[in-house]
Formats: sequence, C-alpha cells, structure tokens
Amino acid sequence: LWTADGRSWGLEYLFGVLDAADGFRPLWAHDRAQERRALKDFLELVRKRRRRYPHMHVYHYAAYEKTALLRLAGRYGVGEDAVDQLLRDGVLVDLFPLVRKSIRVGTENYGLKSLEPLYMGAQLRSGDVTTASDSITGYARYCELRDDGHTDEAAVLLKEIEEYNRYDCRSTRKLRDWLL
Repeated sequence: LWTADGRSWGLEYLFGVLDAADGFRPLWAHDRAQERRALKDFLELVRKRRRRYPHMHVYHYAAYEKTALLRLAGRYGVGEDAVDQLLRDGVLVDLFPLVRKSIRVGTENYGLKSLEPLYMGAQLRSGDVTTASDSITGYARYCELRDDGHTDEAAVLLKEIEEYNRYDCRSTRKLRDWLL
C-alpha cells in the first residue's frame, strides 16, 4: 500500500531479526533509500554473524523472506552475491515445507498463526496488529498519520507493528525449537 510516485508500489518497511539471545533488532525503511540501506544492513549483520558462527542458519516461515531478499537485491543491484551465497550454502531455512511434510494439524491451513497454539502456550498473539495484512494496513495508516503531523499517534502504531514482527520472529524460533 506504499508508493512514492504512484507507479511503483510496495516497500519492505521492516526487517525483523531475532538473535540467539532473544535480542530483537528492527531495521526500518520508510522510503526506497532506507529500504536499500536496510537490505545492506541485514546482509552485513548476517555476514558478521556467519564469520563468528559459520554453521548458523536464518530460519523463516514460507517463501516470503527468500523472495523479498532476491527481489530487493535485484532492484538495487546490491547484495546479489551475498543472497546467492546464503541460498547456495543453505543458510536460509524455510520451516514451512518441514511442517507440511512432518505433522498433520486440525486447522484450515498451515500458516504460522494457525500453528501457534501447538508451541506458544499462554503467549498467544494479542493487540491490534496480529496478522500480516494488519501490519500492511497499519503501516499505510502510520504513513498517513506521520504525513498529517500526528507524530505521537503514528509512533504508537509503528511500535505495534514492531511488536507484531518481534512476535513473528519469536514464534518462528519457538516453532523451530518445538520441531527439534
């Protein structure tokens, strides 16, 4: 729902990274230049971690993250080799196909949110932003509020989006641990 020129739509406005110590690092992007910077910062973060932990993995759920990294690297002409290396080395681990092939659940789908009752215990999602579409529409609303000068209200909404992303990252980690 984001555009700067009315022709090119979509923005990867948040890269959320949860490290092994449960530290969350949001990489925000509110325009194309910041989106490019967030991609570079993410790839640099992974490069440094891999140097320290050569056998590390980046866990995600479904193909979105892989697709977004490839699209952004192509769009900006930066990090293409780094993304390719992550893919070749099997660093990016998509838990979705593992779940589909290993367990049977009594839900309509195998979406992350549908699986959370299995492993999140009492820590189930709450708040106004609980789905990806809530995050997207919330970010569009944030942009409107920010542009209209409602900075306090915009900041609250941005924090809710960040908390949604933090929860998604924690959920992915807990799913990984549960599968192990």
